[in-house]
Formats: sequence, structure tokens, C-alpha cells
Amino acid sequence: MCASLSEEAEAIGWYVQRMAVEPDAESRAIMHDSLGEEFKHFSMELEFLLRRTPLWREIAKGILFTDGDIVQHGEASEAEATGD
Repeated sequence: MCASLSEEAEAIGWYVQRMAVEPDAESRAIMHDSLGEEFKHFSMELEFLLRRTPLWREIAKGILFTDGDIVQHGEASEAEATGD
């Protein structure tokens, strides 16, 4: 599943790059729709991994959907989850 997650992230990057240089609005709209599908798959695969890896999920809870410094949240969340 980690490989699939990586592939989805790569596909998201490709769509973003292609959309940035595509002059045709209809073509960009189709790619934007495809980008949404890739992001949906990425999110589903991430959730799958987080459900099966409690430590990762605990760390992610302290980072995702928070305001402020992402790195600081990451460090604090990892320390709390691992007891370091």
C-alpha cells in the first residue's frame, strides 16, 4: 500500500505540472477532474495505512488539520506518541 500511496502522490504531481502548462481550458478541466480522483485515492490509501499502523495514526493526529508550524507540530506529536 505504501507503493500505491507513492504512485498516487506522483500522479498528483504530474497532473499539477501538466495543468500549469496546458493552454486549453477544456483539457485543463478534464485533468482537474482526474486530479481529484488521484487525490481521493491518495486519501483512501493514507487512511488505510493509518488505520493499520496505530503509531503513525497517533503522530498524524497531532499534525493534520492544525494551524501553526507544521514542523513543530510534527516534532511534538512524534515525541508524545513515542514517549521521547
